[in-house]
Amino acid sequence: MKYVKLAAILAFTLAASHSAMALDIQPGEWVMESQGTAIHMCYTEKMAEDSKKIAKGFETTAEGCTTKFTESTDTLLVNETTCNKPDSKMHTVVETKKISDTEFHMSMKMDLDNGGQKMSTSSETVQKFVGKECSEASKGKAQK
Repeated sequence: MKYVKLAAILAFTLAASHSAMALDIQPGEWVMESQGTAIHMCYTEKMAEDSKKIAKGFETTAEGCTTKFTESTDTLLVNETTCNKPDSKMHTVVETKKISDTEFHMSMKMDLDNGGQKMSTSSETVQKFVGKECSEASKGKAQK
């Protein structure tokens, strides 16, 4: 479950965080590797095109969480997400560095307060381009 939540956060962050002057992601299959686990994701043409419209300062809110993009250059993207729900609060900072057109490195720091139980965690993830065609393994993770 922890990996699914982490994958969802990181996939959203990478997928929704690129502007025309910032990190540009190729449509197709990508594999995200973190802590010995590999997750395949399929980024569609529409998702890649839509993501180019997001720039530094862009803010979005969904399901009690607000994400703000605080840095956006051709090699670095930083976003901050804050969730304030009645019984839990979360603060996450994700930094994405473009290594090449086919590789990104992401670091994430998260602080969570779930009903008074506090936890902090950090992780490092590598995301690599697999190819323009999405495999069956990645299609369940398609970003629309």
